[in-house]
Amino acid sequence: MTRKINEGDIINVGVIGCGQIAQMMHLPYITHDEHLRLYSICDISQNILDNVGAKYHVPAEHRYLDAGEMVKDDKLDAVVIATNDHYDPAVKAAKAGKHMLVEKPFMYSVAECDEVIALCKENNLILQVGYMKRHDPGFQYAFEKIKTLKDVNLVRVHDYGGSFDFTTQIYDLYPKSDLSQETLDAIRKKIDDTCIAEIGEDRADIMQSYSLICGLSSHDTILMRHCFGYPEVLFAYVPKPGFVTAFLRFENGVQGILESGLVMNRRSWDESIWVYSNECNLSIHFPWPYLKNAPTIVKINENEPGSMVNYDKEVIGSFDEAYRREWKHFYQCIVEGKEPINSGADARNDIKLASDIIRAVKI
Repeated sequence: MTRKINEGDIINVGVIGCGQIAQMMHLPYITHDEHLRLYSICDISQNILDNVGAKYHVPAEHRYLDAGEMVKDDKLDAVVIATNDHYDPAVKAAKAGKHMLVEKPFMYSVAECDEVIALCKENNLILQVGYMKRHDPGFQYAFEKIKTLKDVNLVRVHDYGGSFDFTTQIYDLYPKSDLSQETLDAIRKKIDDTCIAEIGEDRADIMQSYSLICGLSSHDTILMRHCFGYPEVLFAYVPKPGFVTAFLRFENGVQGILESGLVMNRRSWDESIWVYSNECNLSIHFPWPYLKNAPTIVKINENEPGSMVNYDKEVIGSFDEAYRREWKHFYQCIVEGKEPINSGADARNDIKLASDIIRAVKI
């Protein structure tokens, strides 16, 4: 039975999947928020479970190797799911009546999205997906500006990522698991099978590009959709696995370009959204996502009112951390019983869009 949580109440939170994103972002912000209590943790690696449990003083009886056992605890109110594959723990958490914040990608198929959404609706649960950039103060500033633009001509979403190998140099992490290669292969196969079921066997060779859109690119496809709606995919091209370019058209006729790629042999981060209108050109430049409190920069080029004098403006809205803000939003949604701005139903559209793009590729 899900308990009623009122404003000011402390909620007991469990972390399912204690890897890098949990250690760098979720665990610290849970423990620092006055309305959240780190209650239990779960990981399939005993080594990670022991080390994280000791660091955060989680009692041994609240450390689990199995998510199904963890969510049986009636005192647990909510979970964050940060595993490689979110489907199984999300189903178990929903059936057990736990509110959940699920890291992106929400799922790897539309069918899995629909199942989890239905379970959460049936049990009156808050389901929020971890698109932290939707809570980024820089984006929120740009979002309000974009809503005032009347004649948008072009939208460009650009994601070009690289190696995250230096995370262990700036954070105290426990990255070494004790999982067998057989276990890791089984996890990978389950994800691959789900992806292929979504995009079709004939596109198995470009499955890596589908995973790229579901993962890296989805942080920006959700922002693009919130600004301009769900697009029609006109054309998509995969020059090689791990890269994709798509040409889009939105309901109001605005044309869009999505370009994304991942190069793991060097450190690179180039993530931005560009909006070109008759009134101004606006661009949003996101920092490396694991660098805490690094600001998102908004650049605006426009005319001075009533003249043809052109000027550039650079805006830093805040140094507040998007991950911290998404947890505060999650809490308020639980207290008020309202749908998150990045709900499960909304996140389903990013998986559907990723599928639409890959299915548009000529093979």
